[in-house]
Amino acid sequence: MSSREQAHRRLEDLYEISRLFASFENVEQTFAPVLEIATRTLPLQSAILMESEGGRSKINLWPSEGQDSEHTRAVKEHVEAAYAYLVGAASAESRGRSQRAGISEWPRPAGTAEDLAQRLLIVIPLVVAHRPPFGALQLEGAQPLDKTDLIFVNAIANQLAIALDRDRAWRSDITRREHAEQGRTQAEAEGATAAEERVAAESSRDKYEALAAENARLYEQAQQAVRVREQILAIVSHDLRSPLGTILMSTEVLAKKGTFPQAVGRIQRAAERMRRLIEDLLDFASIEVGCLAIKRQPQDPGSILQETLSSFEGVAQDKGLQLTADVEPHLPKVFCDRDRILQVLSNLVSNSAEVTAEGGHISLRVEARGQELLFAVSDDGPGISEEDVTHLFERYWRSGEAEYQGTGLGLAIAKGIVSAHGGLIWAESVLGRGATLLFTVPAADETLLFTAPVADAAFSAQGLHDTRLAKGA
Repeated sequence: MSSREQAHRRLEDLYEISRLFASFENVEQTFAPVLEIATRTLPLQSAILMESEGGRSKINLWPSEGQDSEHTRAVKEHVEAAYAYLVGAASAESRGRSQRAGISEWPRPAGTAEDLAQRLLIVIPLVVAHRPPFGALQLEGAQPLDKTDLIFVNAIANQLAIALDRDRAWRSDITRREHAEQGRTQAEAEGATAAEERVAAESSRDKYEALAAENARLYEQAQQAVRVREQILAIVSHDLRSPLGTILMSTEVLAKKGTFPQAVGRIQRAAERMRRLIEDLLDFASIEVGCLAIKRQPQDPGSILQETLSSFEGVAQDKGLQLTADVEPHLPKVFCDRDRILQVLSNLVSNSAEVTAEGGHISLRVEARGQELLFAVSDDGPGISEEDVTHLFERYWRSGEAEYQGTGLGLAIAKGIVSAHGGLIWAESVLGRGATLLFTVPAADETLLFTAPVADAAFSAQGLHDTRLAKGA
């Protein structure tokens, strides 16, 4: 199946899934058919839905055919550990929980004998608006999932979260009405007058009907916002990227032929800038909705710094800048998505290059700090005022002193990426004496390698992350 055919098929599948969630009755009746639809284009080994309510949690497990008990135990322990990390609990045992296993099975391709350590587990927190997670969905792929697979399963998880949240609000409203009725009955038993009972009942009914109407209005607003956001992203990701790709390929051909080199060069630079802006918008949108894909593996921090240095050699020569790197010896590996950390460093170095005068110096540094690696980018530019430092990583913010153009998203995206890795990012500067931007990333832990998003007040960066179990975990 071609990628275009698969994308069309998945749009049809998402439409069917949306209809199922729109008529949501309960998890047992709704989610098994959803999984049957999803596995048409996404081979899965297992699925686990973990819900938390009232201080207790429950696990719903949909295993594949022939899954042994040891494997089932391992995947359940994994989602419990990941969810405990998400909500900040010390351990899964600190919460009471009940469990329902083997609710249903769905057909899937024949299984393999590979170790659980080699199977990809995706843990997606169930979040609505900016409220805390109230559960998690874990999917185990029969094969590694690519970026389009992650977007597909995240869309399913978002619809599931909305359906569950709506069901909880409805059940809560029913409970409140029952309590009101019980209170009225008790008032009758205690000899309350008929007039008092009627007034109390009418007041309670009006209150709960108004609350239900408000909930319905807020839900419709949220749905409308989601539809608008998805339409904008579709335009940016397809309608703009496709013609831009054609422009870049055409200018590359003209550049090789040596035709109008100056004009072609200007077109290429403008197109590359458009491409970077589009990628920034898509990354920022992913951070905003909590679905930034992070694929973490142990990486050599020194080679990351050297690769960053190499990518800016041309910029340094054009501006007469001196770029250096200082790597502390015997560093542990860093547990990160290499491309994403390179993206953070590129944003920081690019900003320094914009503000540093010709002949200036930009230095990159990485060193160990406890269980983390500290990366730093320093320049001898004009520095940043104390007031501007407090706003530096805010979305769309630009200093009134900035003399170069930009969207104001670069540092905001850097913050979202670092937060998704579980690290911190900040700036140190004295106006007129240059600036240093620093961020931390956890060192690699070989005993248990799984990622989970870290809550970030500015971005609500609770999203979709790749998770793997090491052998013996």
